[in-house]
Amino acid sequence: MNRRILCLLLTCVVLFTAFIPFAKADEVTMYASDGRTISVKQSDISLWMDVGWFETAEDARIITMYALDGRTIEIPQYYREAYRKVGWYNTREEVTLMMYSTDGRTIEVYKDAAEAHHKVGWYYNLSDVTVPMYDKDGVEYSIFKDNVEKELANGLVLDKSDVMQLMFSADGRFIHVPFAKVTDFEKVGWYRAGGKIDPNRPMVAITFDDGPGKYTDAVLSILEKYNVRATFFVQGKNVAGYKTVMQRAVALGNEIGNHTWSHVNLARSSVPTISSQINSTNAAVYNATGVYPKLYRPPYGAYNGTVLNCIGMPAVMWSVDTLDWKTRNPAKTLESVKKNTVDGSIILMHDIHQPTYEAVERVVKHLLMNNFQLVTVSELIQTRQGSAVNGRVYTSVKP
Repeated sequence: MNRRILCLLLTCVVLFTAFIPFAKADEVTMYASDGRTISVKQSDISLWMDVGWFETAEDARIITMYALDGRTIEIPQYYREAYRKVGWYNTREEVTLMMYSTDGRTIEVYKDAAEAHHKVGWYYNLSDVTVPMYDKDGVEYSIFKDNVEKELANGLVLDKSDVMQLMFSADGRFIHVPFAKVTDFEKVGWYRAGGKIDPNRPMVAITFDDGPGKYTDAVLSILEKYNVRATFFVQGKNVAGYKTVMQRAVALGNEIGNHTWSHVNLARSSVPTISSQINSTNAAVYNATGVYPKLYRPPYGAYNGTVLNCIGMPAVMWSVDTLDWKTRNPAKTLESVKKNTVDGSIILMHDIHQPTYEAVERVVKHLLMNNFQLVTVSELIQTRQGSAVNGRVYTSVKP
């Protein structure tokens, strides 16, 4: 090969290599949020980040963040966590909530504005603006509160007990049954629990003395389970310590009676003492529940003409004394009820004793399975005789 050709080849190689870009080993690509890229020295990365460049395209991607007061901000993805730490959120759903009105309207509001909306009639939960209503077959509907009167006119009812009977089986199952099917269920071993009073069926009143105490709430749970009611003759000195229990008792439809402030023998007391014992207890019950007692039971069953005239309320005694306070035996308490209860009986028990609490469910089930309705003393009197009479003593209320 002659020298001229060799020189030509070397010249071509030099010219070709001069136009080949070589990436330098110490450079990296950085990204801007507007899509630009740039190669920079690794040692200069922090300098470029200070002026808005990022090491990855994902870090540079623009995202929207949200504040509780409705503001939004667009930032590179890289700064997400820093903004979260100072009160910004990733999604609109995190800063808003749905609110409801009683006429069925809904509105989405920012959380910082929620309380202001609540003050002018918007609510946080759908359950706050609706009530359950029932048709004649017991089917439940959620009705907005503003529409309740309209639906009452259309035949729906607010109380499930108006259209259905709670029933239970001996093995502990419960079911609500339309009234028309109650007889069919009774034929296959189901029993009626509590509900609306049927004046043509037998009824009794269970009463508890000396509470409220540490077992009273548990007794209420049993009564609620079977949808039945009882009357609690309470000592005034105990009421303040069990305020929420007393409120629950009233809310479940039970009756609170007066059993004096400190269980004194009224027949041996002066008129001022009698008045003080009764009035202070009435006040304690009212302060706890918003309801005054309508009835009283004299401790020890001790009363005389002075007591009856001084108190001026119906006095309630009993026809079935279970002696639960004495025997402290659930089986004996149940046996007493089985042996002595008839239509119109008033049953005496004490909710301050654990063995009595242990007997309550057995007693309730026995009475219900023998077709007794369990009602308050006032309901028993009202159903059988009309309004209770002040100064009269009620031992039982038979048909």
